[in-house]
Amino acid sequence: MGSKSIYILEADPTRYGGIQGFVRTLAGYLPRNQTFLLAYYGGLAEDRAVSTPLIRLNGKDDRNTRWKRVYLSGSSFQRNLALLLDIPRIRKNMRRLLPGGDTLVLNSAFAMTFLCPRSVLRSNRVILVQHTAPHMMRRRAFDFGGLFRSLKIACFRQFVDTFVMLSPYEKAELSSWLPLEGKRCPVIRHTMAFPENLPADFPRSAAVLARLIPLKRIDRVIACARLLPDVQFNIYGDGPEKALLEKMADGLNNVFFRGYTSDIDAVFRENSILLITSDYEGYCISGIEACVRGRPVIVLNTYPAANDLVEDHVSGIVLDDFSPEALANAVGEVLADPRRYRDGALKHRELYSQKRAEADWNRLIVGEKDAENHN
Repeated sequence: MGSKSIYILEADPTRYGGIQGFVRTLAGYLPRNQTFLLAYYGGLAEDRAVSTPLIRLNGKDDRNTRWKRVYLSGSSFQRNLALLLDIPRIRKNMRRLLPGGDTLVLNSAFAMTFLCPRSVLRSNRVILVQHTAPHMMRRRAFDFGGLFRSLKIACFRQFVDTFVMLSPYEKAELSSWLPLEGKRCPVIRHTMAFPENLPADFPRSAAVLARLIPLKRIDRVIACARLLPDVQFNIYGDGPEKALLEKMADGLNNVFFRGYTSDIDAVFRENSILLITSDYEGYCISGIEACVRGRPVIVLNTYPAANDLVEDHVSGIVLDDFSPEALANAVGEVLADPRRYRDGALKHRELYSQKRAEADWNRLIVGEKDAENHN
């Protein structure tokens, strides 16, 4: 039986980012007259357009005093202080909006434990969504890490009805520290529209799409490039490591820093492979962007979802050896038979069908019978 209303709680669904994009996409799958976005952070800037009704739990319209404006221009400490001062208002508004019988979709253990009153969690159906690798969920304060880990886990045990996982490979590691017994744990992957026009050529070039920060390990790509002088490596993105990485690549004629781009179609017209060399990911969106365009992905086996993102030696290659030599051999293998890997990627992309994801979410939230009527 479906819920009366569906509320999706996120810091600020109008912002750019992976989780924010997921929230907006999810809301688009669900019945429009029943679905609402709840924002608990920021809100002084002009809201970017969202098609789903947005409710500011922290009272955006009442923000007249100087300390509240730090959401726009304050330091990280000031912004976090503003959030702490907003918590009583957030909790009060949640009690008013969710007295019982609705569905609440959460994206972090922090929000579940500290922003949601126990009465709200107790009287509504609670769904928590995984967004990063299991070991990072356990470590990050925003998830289950930090001083309040035991409190967050206890809250999960008592109130979460459904835990949506990124891939079928997550459960073994998660269940070693998170109490999944008695929980519904479906796998619902991220999704993406399939482009109408696919890249036609196979240039001898490989792409990296990532923020230039330490965990992305772009140094591994540069080391690989030294071994493959006849292959071009295009790095799209910006970040604090850019100057250091440019220095590492000094003297290499096959490494190019292209800066940030939003033209994903152009990236995969100009490159035959996507390289993901991170120490960990959740479920890498750029990997899905490559797959739906028929471009194979080479990924390091550093997190569970890597084995779901890539079907090894079919839609790309999953590497257990993280050495430059192993990465170079994988690039060479894919470029030696790019059409076979393209066909494998196009077959694998059915995992990310929007129609499939929409049906999965509606079955979970709305219910089988109501989902049929909605679709």
